[in-house]
Amino acid sequence: MNIRIASVALIVSLFVSCADENDTTADLVQQEISVELNLVKMSGQIRGSETTGEEMSWRETYTLGPGMRFKKVRKSEGKTLTSEGFFDIVMINSDKYLKFVHDSDSELVGNCTGDKTELLKYTSSDSLESTWSACDGPGLQYTFN
Repeated sequence: MNIRIASVALIVSLFVSCADENDTTADLVQQEISVELNLVKMSGQIRGSETTGEEMSWRETYTLGPGMRFKKVRKSEGKTLTSEGFFDIVMINSDKYLKFVHDSDSELVGNCTGDKTELLKYTSSDSLESTWSACDGPGLQYTFN
């Protein structure tokens, strides 16, 4: 039960206004629990190409942990890929994002810039979308577990 309460506390702190972004980040660094973001929907550039559940091409999870570290795991066709790095909460043009910076180059990095950074934009308090679709990548929607 204490883990559930701590998980809720972390999720609430993720959604606190970023008016003072440094305080929010400091609060997250002190957390000693992990929270998961799960891929729940994929879409392509063609209208009506949305898939969910078992129909998706792959399963994917970000585990956000202590020290602002993350681990990304993708499972597809019996193969598991992982990548790790640091995450932060950032504001860009008054929109809130989770920013992931991978420790090394990886095919798991989905972005338009070709570097080790990924951005997931908050679309609601418990839902985020990848920005990869802006450059013909898949539309990826995640929710907190």
